[in-house]
Amino acid sequence: MAKNWAICVGINHYDNMPTLQYAQRDAELMRDYFLNDAGFEKVYLFTDNSPEINDAGKPFNSQPTYGTLKRFLRVRFNKEFLSAGDNFWFFYSGHGMRFSDRDYLMPTDADPHPDGVEDTAIPLYLVTERLRRCGADNVILFLDACRSQESSKGL
Repeated sequence: MAKNWAICVGINHYDNMPTLQYAQRDAELMRDYFLNDAGFEKVYLFTDNSPEINDAGKPFNSQPTYGTLKRFLRVRFNKEFLSAGDNFWFFYSGHGMRFSDRDYLMPTDADPHPDGVEDTAIPLYLVTERLRRCGADNVILFLDACRSQESSKGL
């Protein structure tokens, strides 16, 4: 039987962007659904106040900062841990941005100004590239990314 694992990220509070009201709640509800109703084997949760993650080699802070998310993607996805027929799901609720023809997920400490985006936001291509390393046949992304820029492209 296929295994299902997931990451759920929900960010309400930002250092440099407007606060959101329901992003954290949405991520928690998705985590609960994945674990309790869909029978997922593992769900990693990153929210403003989620508990530490203890099964990825060594303890990880689960605050959705640039450093934490990038480090988790690098360390947890450095080798395959799922197999053919398995699925990995990624749920994100928070701010997103399109900059220089690239889509970005905005962590809690992201700088939305043009001189800060590339150094403080998570490029979507990096997320998909890292997630594909898990070994699952299917990588599914749910992106609820609000953004204020006017563009018909991207997120």
